[in-house]
Amino acid sequence: VLEDPGEQPPIEEPTESALEEPSEEPTEPALEEPSEPLNEQPVIDEPAPEFTGPGIEYQPEGPIDQVIEESDPEFSGLVVTPPLAEPANAPARSAATTINSRPFIYAGIGVLLMLLAVAVAAIFMYAIFALVFFGGESDDIAAAPLTTDEAIVAAPPPTPTITPTIDPSAGRSLNQQVSEAPTATRAPVLPTAANAVRPQLLANTNIDYSSSQGNWQYLWAAPGTNSWQPMVYESREYGTCWYAADYVRICEESGHPGNGADIAWRWTSPVPGPIEILIHAEKIDVGGDGVTVSVFKNTTDISTQPVFSRQVLGNDESGFANRFIIDAIQPDDFLLFVMQKNEDVTFDHTAFEATICQVSCP
Repeated sequence: VLEDPGEQPPIEEPTESALEEPSEEPTEPALEEPSEPLNEQPVIDEPAPEFTGPGIEYQPEGPIDQVIEESDPEFSGLVVTPPLAEPANAPARSAATTINSRPFIYAGIGVLLMLLAVAVAAIFMYAIFALVFFGGESDDIAAAPLTTDEAIVAAPPPTPTITPTIDPSAGRSLNQQVSEAPTATRAPVLPTAANAVRPQLLANTNIDYSSSQGNWQYLWAAPGTNSWQPMVYESREYGTCWYAADYVRICEESGHPGNGADIAWRWTSPVPGPIEILIHAEKIDVGGDGVTVSVFKNTTDISTQPVFSRQVLGNDESGFANRFIIDAIQPDDFLLFVMQKNEDVTFDHTAFEATICQVSCP
C-alpha cells in the first residue's frame, strides 16, 4: 500500500566519506543484490479499471522518481511504482456505441403488414362494387336461353327510293309542283324465310298402336297378289291383336306372317321430308328360317324395288337395328312396312318396331 506522496520528508544525500569502502570487512555478511533490478515493476493480475470518461488527472506533488532512485540500499522488497497519469492533452476516449437494429426490422414488418391489409381491403371492396353494379347484367344475359329452333326473321325492307318525275327548274307554278308530287318506287316484297325445321318424332309402331285403323293401318295380302285388306282387331288365343286368318296377326310389339298371308303396317306422312326411319326386328320364337322385312314408298306392289329390305334369320335373337333417310316425301305420301315368310313359316313370330322422325331420330 502506497502512502500519499503529497508531503515527503527531505532526504539527505550521503557524503563522500560514506560512499567510500570501509577499511575492514563487515562483521555481517554482505547482502546479495537482487537478480532483478529494483525499479522493475511487478506484473499484477488485476482487472483493468473501467473507464467512465474523462476525470481528474492525478498529478503527484513530490519527486517520486527521486525517492525511488534514492531508496535504502538495504531494502530487499519490491518497489511498486504507481501508474503515471495520462497527459492533459491526450484525447478523451469515448465508450463504444452499439446500434440496435431491431426497431428498424419491426418497423419494416409493420409496414409490410399494413400494405397487405390495404391490398386485401381493396380487392374486397372491388368485388362488392362489381357485384352491386354489374351482377344483374350477367343474370339477365344468362336468363335468356339461346335456341336454334327460332324462326329466321326476315330483314326489314329497304327504304324506298324516291324518283322525281318533274324538273324543279322547269318554271312550273307552285300549285303545279304540288299537284305533280314525285312518286315513290315500291320496294319489292321479300319472301319470309320458313320456320327452321327441327327434329321431332312423327310416328312409332309401338307407341301409336291402336284398336282402330287411322294414320297407321294394319293390312294383310295373299303372297303375290298385292291385294291388301284390313285386318280385324279381336282377342284370340294369341292375345288381343289385329288378325287375318288363324295365327296371322299384328300385335303391339310384334307380327307373325303365314303361309298364305303377308302382313304390313302402312303409315301416311303428314309433313314434307326429309325423314329418318329407324327399324328394329328380332326373332321371338327361335327356329325356322326367319322372315324378311321390307319398306316400300307410295306403292303396294311389293314386287318392285324397296327402299329398304333385310332378313332376320331363324336363330337370330339379337336381330338388327338399321336407320335410313328419305329426302323426298310430301304430305299424304305413304310408306308400307311388309313382313314375309322365307320358305318355312314355323317359328316366325318376330318382334318389330318402326320409328319415323322428321329430319333425324335421336
